[in-house]
Amino acid sequence: MSSQFISFPQDFLWGAATSSFQIEGSPLADGASSSDWYRFTKTPGRIANGDDADVACDHYHRYKEDVALMKDLGLKTYRFSLSWSRVMAGPKQVNAKGLDFYRRLVDELLAASIIPNATLFHWEVPDWAEGNWENRGTAYAFRDYAEVVFKALGKDVPFWSTFNEPICVSELGRLMGVFPPGGQGDKKAYGLVAHHLNLAHGLAVAAYRQMNLPGEIGWVHALHYMVPATDGKKDVEHAKWMQDMQHAVYLGPTTGKGYPKAFFDYAGKPEGYKDEDLKLIHQPIDFLGVNNYFPTYCRYTPGFDPLNNDRTPPAGSPLNDLDWPIVPQSLYDLIMYICKDYGYKKMLVTENGFATRDSLRNLDQTIHDDARVHYIGSHLEAVNRAMRAGAPVRGYYAWSLLDNFEWAYGYDPRFGIVHVDYKTQKRTLKDSAKWYKGVIAQGGFDLGALPKNPSYRYKK
Repeated sequence: MSSQFISFPQDFLWGAATSSFQIEGSPLADGASSSDWYRFTKTPGRIANGDDADVACDHYHRYKEDVALMKDLGLKTYRFSLSWSRVMAGPKQVNAKGLDFYRRLVDELLAASIIPNATLFHWEVPDWAEGNWENRGTAYAFRDYAEVVFKALGKDVPFWSTFNEPICVSELGRLMGVFPPGGQGDKKAYGLVAHHLNLAHGLAVAAYRQMNLPGEIGWVHALHYMVPATDGKKDVEHAKWMQDMQHAVYLGPTTGKGYPKAFFDYAGKPEGYKDEDLKLIHQPIDFLGVNNYFPTYCRYTPGFDPLNNDRTPPAGSPLNDLDWPIVPQSLYDLIMYICKDYGYKKMLVTENGFATRDSLRNLDQTIHDDARVHYIGSHLEAVNRAMRAGAPVRGYYAWSLLDNFEWAYGYDPRFGIVHVDYKTQKRTLKDSAKWYKGVIAQGGFDLGALPKNPSYRYKK
């Protein structure tokens, strides 16, 4: 074994992740209700190339094949999400066939000795939820949905997350216009939605606790280490402001710290806000899920984007095919800062991965994905170093198990360690999947054996 071999604990949770809308297809099948994302994909100009998720990876029909693939890879755990609009046909109206799909998926995972890790919400809101997240009532409808799912699956699923990346719903959907409902620069809606998402999280966690279930519950956030673009006072202060707006808006209220002042200064106090809401929101959780792909460079630039920040990385920075900067050290820095500021007792890296684009690479380059192997390996080294420094990280989920529908980008970006031919639905292991299989089997990997010149792109 090489002196550069990086070893992980025997009980480390090696996993991969997906989301319902991105892989399942058949969004209206068997009594499922329409959702905001379904309608968004049918709105001309919203999705690149006019793509939609009607078929995606056809996981709704091919889940057994996909679980067999997971077992072959040696995955210890699989993170997936449930579609709220598939499970609930209306307020307090359960769609039995939709719920049964997840029952069968969980049973298949358990039969393969793969630990299910379920997320209740990965961005789809049923159309019957009047007013979407701008309506306080949606938070209570979400609690009702959570109770249905907990009752049906709670004894067999040991890990639950209430939300995946709520910031994307509030920021991308209300400020940047690339998520439903497509709002741009609507600070009032941004603040209202953020508060109602926090409220829904607290209500769902409380419901889980009341049912005395045997598992653990947390939630999952998109977190980026904030790096001042320069040493100048304005950029340093702006990095702290961005940290408040990107992290503390959600992590603050749920850990008893309340909202940061920056949130109210930016969005105003949400309509209908009550101080007692903070008691509902502050529900102790068992773990924090960390989704991380890149650091955020912070350069104060009024009007540059909805949060007045120019994120342009330095010249020469390695990039993925979506122009996201690759800085493994930033994942270490992020984990250590989150530990210090928020004191979570358990953390999971619930998403981390590398994008290639069909428009920039041929099939051979896509399958033989040396850049993804290097990216995952170098980020796992950062996770391992954080663990040795005392960070309570207990698992890692590669994003994604499968190439899939990548929201407003359509199908051009591929994040999967498994290639999907969308015409035939054939699954093919990429080099990264084969490498990851070896990592899981060995409980670690040889850092010195990572690709020497990965096919990254570079910022000019």
